[in-house]
Amino acid sequence: MNIKKLPYLLTLIFILISSISFSEPLIFNFIKSFSGKRDFFISTEIIFDVMDEQKSEFHTNISLEATIINLEKFTVKFLAPEFLKDIEIEFNALNNISVFKYQNNTNSEVSNYTIDSIYEIFKTASDFLSSSVFRVSETKNGLIFSPTGYPFLKRLGLEPTKINITLTEDGFDEIVFSTDDSTETVTIKFKQFKILDIN
Repeated sequence: MNIKKLPYLLTLIFILISSISFSEPLIFNFIKSFSGKRDFFISTEIIFDVMDEQKSEFHTNISLEATIINLEKFTVKFLAPEFLKDIEIEFNALNNISVFKYQNNTNSEVSNYTIDSIYEIFKTASDFLSSSVFRVSETKNGLIFSPTGYPFLKRLGLEPTKINITLTEDGFDEIVFSTDDSTETVTIKFKQFKILDIN
């Protein structure tokens, strides 16, 4: 395990954003506030509004809270829907132990994911989004990532996905995955995204 990589797990996206020349003060404030931080609390809702394999509308919401301590200890608690409610997952990157809790039941196991593998996932995603495959444009409150060949793909009858990231002074507002020609969306809404003051 390479402990030196830990501070970069959640800051890779900030590096990605800051590597592009933007004039929006909101983006610079966002980077300044969160870059290098290690303790976070996130409350989010993931909204799926898509079509299933039978072309029927599928709509569901998943609500969860996540606490990250020193970029080493990760706790995720599901709040909704009902069949996921009160499931809690803890992962400790120092000893590579995952703990699963539900009501009075607890199960622990050695995880297959090391901190290096998690780092590589973030790095791969960052490299992919910052490559020539995506075109990045700024909006009033964030960024839009769209495939470089977006018009060409549409002429082929494909529906390329765009990623719209909206920021606030306090952090992420929402991330929306969508297309122009479809009403299907996957939206990640951040109810809270804050830095924890842990001594």
